[in-house]
Amino acid sequence: MKRFKIFVVAAMTLLLMGQGLYGQDDIIFRRHIIKSGYHGLLYGIAADVIFEIDGAAAAGIPVITAGASVLIPLLTNSDKSIDFDAMILSGHGKSIGWAHGFSVAALAFGENLFDEDKYKLTVGMGALSSIGGGFLGKGLAKNNLWSEGRVELYRHYGWVMPFAGFSTVAALTDDIRLSAAAVLLSGAGGYFIAGKVSDWSDYTRGEVRATQTLAALNLGLGYGIMLDVLGEADEPDPRHTVYPALGALTGTVMGHLYNRNLGFTPQQGMLTAYAAGGGAIIGLGVALMTESESITPYYLIPYLTGLGSYIASVEILKRKSPSYSLHEGGNGSDFHVTFMPQNLFVNEKIEERGFMLNGRYVGMQPLFAATLRF
Repeated sequence: MKRFKIFVVAAMTLLLMGQGLYGQDDIIFRRHIIKSGYHGLLYGIAADVIFEIDGAAAAGIPVITAGASVLIPLLTNSDKSIDFDAMILSGHGKSIGWAHGFSVAALAFGENLFDEDKYKLTVGMGALSSIGGGFLGKGLAKNNLWSEGRVELYRHYGWVMPFAGFSTVAALTDDIRLSAAAVLLSGAGGYFIAGKVSDWSDYTRGEVRATQTLAALNLGLGYGIMLDVLGEADEPDPRHTVYPALGALTGTVMGHLYNRNLGFTPQQGMLTAYAAGGGAIIGLGVALMTESESITPYYLIPYLTGLGSYIASVEILKRKSPSYSLHEGGNGSDFHVTFMPQNLFVNEKIEERGFMLNGRYVGMQPLFAATLRF
């Protein structure tokens, strides 16, 4: 009963704090506070592991560090404001820092990174890398006048490229050191690519959000294809695990081409995500009605309906964007690229069993089709 009372008091306190925060006009600062508390909780858990704390203290320390991580920015920032760049880059640094720290530990210890005599160092490396990444991100935001779109690109590629690098190497080898090296090297390459993409086109924050939506759709498709292929194979081939990363990368590239020079606001970018999510849910309902024993309809139909809703939302929104209208007025060309990810699955079937149409064997199907109208 005593613990329940303490829980109620703590919950009421957090609710009151939340009401006060929602009274502020600066939504960015609220997000910064929430993320600070979340990372503080993780650091407290890491302290429990490193110092072998157990009992009531093991439960209390993460809560204390979470609360301290919330209070410090409140007490040290009297006007309760933070730049968007600083929030995004510091939060990204803290999050990806765990992956980088664990990768360094994997390079040092190999498969023994979580052994009894190594796990404390591994967790410590992850926590220190996370803290350092947060300070680095904040410093980069302070010393560079980057646009919000460029910052979003750094965050996007900071996750997509390590994921792609890890997935590719893990599909080819079981050596954990090589996979860890892939995370670190592709992570550095990702930031370099993000800078080059931003130099190529000054993407707005909304345009990057729309690109992230397409990347997420293709990521989900990649997972569906992977599970479908692995489920049908007598001996699962680990190379098929690269499909999700391939989906995320192709979605990113197609998103850059499709959303370039549209001038989307952050709200418009989020609308494309809502549209894609709603379309995918409708597709899932349609798939459930098929009562198929195969999992193919349960990921392919939601993907197609989500993609259709996404394209419809982009086409509607871009005609309301003044910058897009100006761009179209100055350039009569119209470049369209169609991505056909379902052909990944079709090609897999063709390679395994072959396929005939009108008495002739059908070759591998293309993933992309491009048209340029003058």
